[in-house]
Amino acid sequence: MKRDMGYDSGMTDIVRNEVEIMKNLSHPNIINLIDFSDTETHTHAGGVTEDVFYLALELANGGELFDFIAQTGKFTEEVARFYFHQLCDAFEYLHGNGVSHRDMKPENIMLDNEFNLKLADFGFSSNQAKNESRKGTDNYMAPEIHLGQKYSGQSVDLFAAGIILFIMVAQHPPFNKASPKDPHYKTISANRSDLFWKLHSRNKPNGLDFFSPEFRELISSMLSFDPIQRPSLAEIRASDWYNAPVPTYEEIKEEFNQRKAALDGASSQEDQPVPTEEVDPSVFTRRTVHRGVGGELEDGAKLPSLDRTCMEYIPEFKRYTQFFSKSDLESLFNTLALFADKVTTEFEFSPEEYSSTLNILQEEKMVSMTVNILNAGDDTYCIEAVKDSGDRFVFNDVYNKMKQFFGGHANASEPTAEY
Repeated sequence: MKRDMGYDSGMTDIVRNEVEIMKNLSHPNIINLIDFSDTETHTHAGGVTEDVFYLALELANGGELFDFIAQTGKFTEEVARFYFHQLCDAFEYLHGNGVSHRDMKPENIMLDNEFNLKLADFGFSSNQAKNESRKGTDNYMAPEIHLGQKYSGQSVDLFAAGIILFIMVAQHPPFNKASPKDPHYKTISANRSDLFWKLHSRNKPNGLDFFSPEFRELISSMLSFDPIQRPSLAEIRASDWYNAPVPTYEEIKEEFNQRKAALDGASSQEDQPVPTEEVDPSVFTRRTVHRGVGGELEDGAKLPSLDRTCMEYIPEFKRYTQFFSKSDLESLFNTLALFADKVTTEFEFSPEEYSSTLNILQEEKMVSMTVNILNAGDDTYCIEAVKDSGDRFVFNDVYNKMKQFFGGHANASEPTAEY
């Protein structure tokens, strides 16, 4: 990250806060800080240098917990309990050290290559007993944050944990926003949890019995409108649901290896047709800013004269919103441009790489994502989608639509790494 304050002082503050909190933490269920420097200089390929600072974090290359929920299906209550135990272990350590996370959501829960939970992204974390700033993600904020009240960071962490636990079991959120105006949360704020569960039992296998009574009791208490009525971490750990049977670690590894194999096996669409329409060149001239080597704006009639570079695929950074292709690079980029032009609300192409930033309005929610085409070697390319902002469930839906749009271009497996 650039050190000059003209870059983004807000982002700089977030990263510095993350470093200050994380440098004193170490736990098996959090992403640990390995190194940090704010006195480094980066030299670009052209010889230009700039002052930067960086932080190096422990690698968790098992993907996001959300990927497994969204792409491979809901968890049984037993599997959810296994990961909820690990999440509570992380909270016990953090809260015991006076730290609250304040941005709990499934995207910030990673898995290592052995499928252990790792809590990530401490940019909004706090070591204050009481907080006033509005930090976090709207869908996971406790009602007191929405109301602009002072709040306990530890209490709002546990509130968000209740939402995450519900998502693990139901494969969808319990509500859009913890507000009395929300059609689902208003039942909880009115102390009518019976109506809340009645609403969520519709279209569920076995109706109300889809959720165990112990699960319903715990979630209802964790999502209470009044923070005083919510259970403490110790009370959560003493609950009947928490103390019910848990799968062994070997059983978890077996199930998640199967889920991972299903994800990997579902990536190929080689039996489908590929888009053949040629994109209108004006797509690039209207939506991409091109500059010459000296920084001057280039003549639009000659675009694009600046050669693009295909970034390298890094296997250690594998995500589950990606697929592979043996198709040629220009055909893939043409298809990405077609998708951007036909499906998205607005878009912009990188003038230097095979990459595009897409904004999509769906279900009255705006999602911003970056799509990169990467060189994976062995005449294979990786098409990856990275969420920049917006609702994670909507992003996942848009990614699946994009993959379907690429059709038969999704025709390869990840190349085997050579050592």
